[in-house]
Amino acid sequence: MEFTGTPQEPVDWTDPDRWIGKRLEGDYGVLAQKIWKAGVNPRYTTGHWLLIQNYALLETGPDGVLHLTPSGRDFRDREYGETEEHIDRQEGVVQLLNFVADAGPAPVGALHEVWSDYLRSVRSPYKTDTTVRDALRRRLNNLLDRSLIGRKANHYTVTDSGLAYLDSGADPLFSELQRLVRKQEASARDQLRNALLELDPFAFEHLIKRLLIEMGYRDVYVTKASGDGGVDVVGEIELGITAIREVVQAKRHSRTIQRTVVDALRGSLFRFGAVRGTIITTSKFATGAEDTALELGAAPITLIDGEKLIDLLIEHEVGVRKRRFDALQVDVDAFRDVERGV
Repeated sequence: MEFTGTPQEPVDWTDPDRWIGKRLEGDYGVLAQKIWKAGVNPRYTTGHWLLIQNYALLETGPDGVLHLTPSGRDFRDREYGETEEHIDRQEGVVQLLNFVADAGPAPVGALHEVWSDYLRSVRSPYKTDTTVRDALRRRLNNLLDRSLIGRKANHYTVTDSGLAYLDSGADPLFSELQRLVRKQEASARDQLRNALLELDPFAFEHLIKRLLIEMGYRDVYVTKASGDGGVDVVGEIELGITAIREVVQAKRHSRTIQRTVVDALRGSLFRFGAVRGTIITTSKFATGAEDTALELGAAPITLIDGEKLIDLLIEHEVGVRKRRFDALQVDVDAFRDVERGV
């Protein structure tokens, strides 16, 4: 590849109309212009080309022109076909989808941990924390773009399409095992929801205290039963090199939380020397409450509804005990690799 002009001359890579003429000439320039006319910035095709080469999706014919291979045609014409599934398995996408299905709703931190373990087990070239995180981010985006997983805040869950994709290539007994696990998880969430509603309000406050401690808060304490200005729990959390005080209001009931509750908690921050607050409830929040919680120029108030609370209790194993077991599944791709001499 030859450059026109000075290689050190800065260019805007997001503007192919300008940088192609400055950086490329001859056949490279012609090819880049054709790719750009198709609507793709040629600067960002390297990854696609590596994928095509690694999985032999194109081949050069006697005429010197690239043609689709049988695998390439299968990849183009059959969504979730054999070639796409093979690539997904080789790239760890199926394994990551399984992690989300087993652990969801799963935060990025939890997925990073199991993803790192997986990469070590397959002796992946991704070894630094930066490359591991980048590989995880790219695959999560891939699954999101294909609607195989969904995201709420920083938590990922498998979708019905994702489950169907996993079931399509799985052993029937393994699929049934996963279905039973999901059914048991849904039942456990219902039991946890009912247990929260049956708790004494004072006991609920102490449950929130324990949750905060498990989440990394320190100096956590429950306030007095009265005269607390709506504040039930106080704690400190480290943000970077700074520790800040946070006040929490715990609402154990089924009524929707209104805006007045948010305003009242915000007005109580100064009494405890806090810079932010959180409302944790077993119910939901009204639209007005959600809007005022994010009001610009005001102290931030985090809102945690009943479903998010259950997610946090499960994630930090408060009131929940996770029972783990191993299920064996034959890796067919490993035998294919042996046959190809990989």
